[in-house]
Amino acid sequence: MKKYIFMAVAGMLALSSCSNDDNDIQNPQDARRQMTFTAGYSDGATTRATLSGKSVSFDGGDKISILSAKNTNTQFTTSEGGASATFSGTAADDSKFYAVYPYTDGLTLSGDVISGIVIPTSQWNSNWHSGSNYSGWDPKAPIAYATTTGSSLTFHNACAILKVTFPEAYYYGRFTISANEPLAGTFSLNTSTGTLTPTPGSTTVTVGNPSNIYSGISTHSSGKTVYVAIAPGTYTGFNLHIINEDDDEKSKTKSTSVTFEAGKIYDLGSYNLSDL
Repeated sequence: MKKYIFMAVAGMLALSSCSNDDNDIQNPQDARRQMTFTAGYSDGATTRATLSGKSVSFDGGDKISILSAKNTNTQFTTSEGGASATFSGTAADDSKFYAVYPYTDGLTLSGDVISGIVIPTSQWNSNWHSGSNYSGWDPKAPIAYATTTGSSLTFHNACAILKVTFPEAYYYGRFTISANEPLAGTFSLNTSTGTLTPTPGSTTVTVGNPSNIYSGISTHSSGKTVYVAIAPGTYTGFNLHIINEDDDEKSKTKSTSVTFEAGKIYDLGSYNLSDL
C-alpha cells in the first residue's frame, strides 16, 4: 500500500511541475511573426512621385518604422514600388500599429505620440549635382505617418514642402533657410492631430553641399528644381539665403510672419545663380 501512495504523490508532483511550466509559456499573441502591411498615401498627398508629375508611389527598397504597445521601432521593407506597396517584417500581433516613413532609428511610442522624428537639418540629394534635369528632394527629409487597427496603412504627410527653382546658368550653388522658430531637427509627432513639436529642433536648414560648392546644386542643362521639407507652422524672421560658386549671395527675407501647412508645396521663387 505504501508503494502505491508514494506513486500517487509522485504523480501529483509531476502534474504540479507541468502546471508551473505552462505558466511560464509566452503568450502566443506576444510572439513575433512574419507580417505584411499594405501602404498607400491619402488622397491629394504630396510625395516624391507627385513632384515629378507621376502618380503617387513608393520606391522599391523603401523602409518604414512600425511601432505599437508590444513592438519597439521595427523595420519593414518593400521590394517593389508602386502606388500601393506591401511592406514586410517581423512583429507581434497588436490591436493598433503606428508607422513612420521613412524608417528612422531611435523612434519611441507613448500613447499616440511618436518621439524621435527627424527632419534633416542638412538636406542633400546627389542628383542635384548631375547634369540632367532632376526635380526632387532628400529622400530622408519628407516625413509621413499612418495608424491602423488592421494591416492597411494610409500615410499622411507631416511636413510642409518648400520649392526653389534655379534655371539653366551653368553655375553651382547652395542655400539655407532660417527662421526664429525650429524648421527641422528632432520632433515628437502626435498622430491623432498630426502636430510636430520640436525637441528641441533647429532654426536652420542647409540645402546643397556646404563643404564643397562644386558638389552642390548644378544648374547645367535645364536647371534644377529643389524641394525642401520643413515642419509646418508659423514662422517669423523667415529667410532664404543663396550663395553661388563665385561667393555671390542673395537673401530673401519675409519680415512678417509666414505660415506653412503640412502636405502643401510653397513656391519660394526662381533664382538665376549667375545673376546674384
